[in-house]
Amino acid sequence: MLNTFWHVILIFAAFAGFLLAFYIRHKKQANEKLICPLDSDCESVIHSSYSMFLGFPVEVLGMIYYGVAALSYGLFLMFPQFVLPIAVFFVLVLSTAAFFFSLYLTSIQLFAIRQLCTWCLVSAGLSTAIFFTTLAGSEFGFLNLLFEYKWIILMIHLFGFGIGLGTVTVTDVLFFKFLKDLRISEFESDVLRTLSQIVWFALAVVIISGIALYLPLMEELNQSGKFLAKMSVVAVILMNGIFLNVAVFPKLIKISFGGKHEHQEGELGRLKKAAYASGAVSLGSWYYASALGIAKNPTLGFWGLLMVYLFILGAGILVSQIFEKSNSRRET
Repeated sequence: MLNTFWHVILIFAAFAGFLLAFYIRHKKQANEKLICPLDSDCESVIHSSYSMFLGFPVEVLGMIYYGVAALSYGLFLMFPQFVLPIAVFFVLVLSTAAFFFSLYLTSIQLFAIRQLCTWCLVSAGLSTAIFFTTLAGSEFGFLNLLFEYKWIILMIHLFGFGIGLGTVTVTDVLFFKFLKDLRISEFESDVLRTLSQIVWFALAVVIISGIALYLPLMEELNQSGKFLAKMSVVAVILMNGIFLNVAVFPKLIKISFGGKHEHQEGELGRLKKAAYASGAVSLGSWYYASALGIAKNPTLGFWGLLMVYLFILGAGILVSQIFEKSNSRRET
């Protein structure tokens, strides 16, 4: 897989990541202030609502990842007979997941919390270094591994779509129900945040596994209207999710809890309309992307499939606004 030097470097990088995650965990449990260099605000980050993912502290997930990575590379170094294609594929999947998760956490710091944690950025740098070193050092060939274990990647891809489709349906139903009183309670906020994390997890699984399926068959799939349409829909899902979680949901929470913000007349009504429209886009996009995945040989090409999708989106947004207006009249 890699020569001895790079194995040792990866073991040290993984061990350093483990110690860093353990240090953050210790500070949180001891209620001690985490001192950050470079005048950054680590406290705002590690104690934010985003410090938990699916009920698990982020630093604990980091300890698990770095511990498994250090153990894996240690076994590869001491027992070369363990360097089998399936083992290398497993480590590659693990490091890929950690890399994209670190990108997600860094984006949260930049756009949601708007504070940077130096130690968190160091951890992201370590996971990035581990990922690219693993990617470049496989003696079996990156594309060969993807092609050989295509069936595993496809199962992961379908799993992501299944989780995402079910969760986004439940999320939309609850979101519309919670918005009936024009407020989001603390309990409702926690429920929606957890469901949102599951949707983001599913979307990440879909995107990463989709890229893994695409790379070995790049030339063939570039000519597939179905594939290009599906990727366009996934891009809309991603952008819509960012819009909902950055521009809409945080403002609803601030209004509901009386948080500081620049008040504008009629803002709650506009946010509610945007939330309904975004929910319709999310629901329609997940179902359409799933339908494209199931369809074997659609007769329509890329532009035909895209026009159908735009029609579905337009109809969904229109229905959502009619539904929102109807609910508003009942409330008044």
